[in-house]
Amino acid sequence: MAAPAKSFLSDAGYGEQELDANSALMEVDKGLRYGKLGEQCEAVVRFPRLFQKYPFPILINSAFLKLADVF
Repeated sequence: MAAPAKSFLSDAGYGEQELDANSALMEVDKGLRYGKLGEQCEAVVRFPRLFQKYPFPILINSAFLKLADVF
C-alpha cells in the first residue's frame, strides 16, 4: 500500500512553527503553483488566515495579485 501523500504545507512545517510574512506568502504561492488541484485549493483557503495573521498592505496586495493570476 502506498503511504498517503503529505501536503506541501505540512512538509514545510506550516502551522507548526512560526513563519514570517514573506515566508508564509512564499509557502502559499508554492501551493498555488503545485500540480495537484487539491493542493491549489488548500492554498487558496489559507489566504484569509494569512491576511488575519499579517495585515500588512504590501503582503495583501501581493497575495491578491497571486490570486488574480490563478483565477
